[in-house]
Amino acid sequence: MLIILALLIGLTGYAVFRRPEPSEPDTQKETASDKTQEETLPVKTPEPEPEPQEYSASLFMLGDALVQVNNSDYARQPDGSYDWQPMMDGITNYAKDYDLSFYNQECILGGDELGITPFPHFNCPQSFGDYMISKGFNLVSTANNHSLDKGAEGIEGSDVYWKAHPEIITNGIFVSQEEHDASIIHEINGIKYAFTAWTYDMNGNLCPEGRGYMANQYRGFEDELLDTVRKADQEADFVIVSMHWGTEYTHVPDAEQLSLAQQLADAGADLIIGNHAHNIQPVEWLNNGKTLCFYALGNLINGQDFPDYTTYDDVNTGMGASLILKKTVSPDGTVSTSIDDVRIELLYTWTNNYETFGSVWYDDLDDSIFPGHESFEQSLIDNVVHAYDDSFAIGFE
Repeated sequence: MLIILALLIGLTGYAVFRRPEPSEPDTQKETASDKTQEETLPVKTPEPEPEPQEYSASLFMLGDALVQVNNSDYARQPDGSYDWQPMMDGITNYAKDYDLSFYNQECILGGDELGITPFPHFNCPQSFGDYMISKGFNLVSTANNHSLDKGAEGIEGSDVYWKAHPEIITNGIFVSQEEHDASIIHEINGIKYAFTAWTYDMNGNLCPEGRGYMANQYRGFEDELLDTVRKADQEADFVIVSMHWGTEYTHVPDAEQLSLAQQLADAGADLIIGNHAHNIQPVEWLNNGKTLCFYALGNLINGQDFPDYTTYDDVNTGMGASLILKKTVSPDGTVSTSIDDVRIELLYTWTNNYETFGSVWYDDLDDSIFPGHESFEQSLIDNVVHAYDDSFAIGFE
């Protein structure tokens, strides 16, 4: 009994006084846990910087469509229809490549029933308008010194014609005060642009009494012109102004052109497209590159019997131009605009005794049509186109 008691006491003491063995750390378990935490933590990637948004629209321009009876006679077919392609395709085929294509409809499209009539009271076949639309022209000035050649009836007939083509933007003549006062803001490719067209007068013809809204005349209404531009500048990214101005058959802008161009630029015009001189005139930037001014694009097509104070080749040389309207919207909402990639090309209208006609770019001319055309073109580029600024590129891409 004593022996059993002693054994029990010894075993109890061993259990009480024996130090526990240190446990091995569970490294495998900790490593797996850490790995799981690593895998489940989200990977943070830097936020991409917001990119500016860019918008652009291409613009092509030609000058005065001075379609005369001899041009119409050449285009008229035996069945009474008109085919303008042989005369015009040499220069109009470019238009469809652009978002906007401009020209000045110098002779009114008053309606064939009013007669196809010569200077001084022009009216040309409405099929000419059909042809220009088919080639891609969609921005048309109707304000010029021949706007009232057929009186109110001609303007009303022209209005009916253009309203049958609502896809075409026109400005310059109107049949109501409401249409005269309507918004001139349009949009293309995310760009808002304003388009307005004005003429110095209408060869002494006056709008009918009580209908002064029928034509945009700037002489005596300069404040209205400039206010129109200022208002448009508040609403549009670009303000385009077509101006029928200047002294006919001259290569040099007159004092009125120079003064008005600067006033238009100060009022907010971005692009000034001048016509009426029937000769080309210089191109220049105004207001430190903010405003681009073409003082005169010259003739797109004509059948003029040139007077003594100009030359056949001057009258028959016109200007085509192309450019890009660019708009950039920064992430903070700031908007900047610019006119880029301005390019100029000269065109030539040839005639054979005013019975047949054709228009081509100078690059497509040869000596059989115009002997010495290369030196004549270079002289015009150096002394007219580049007279105020020689930075403009010559030739379309």
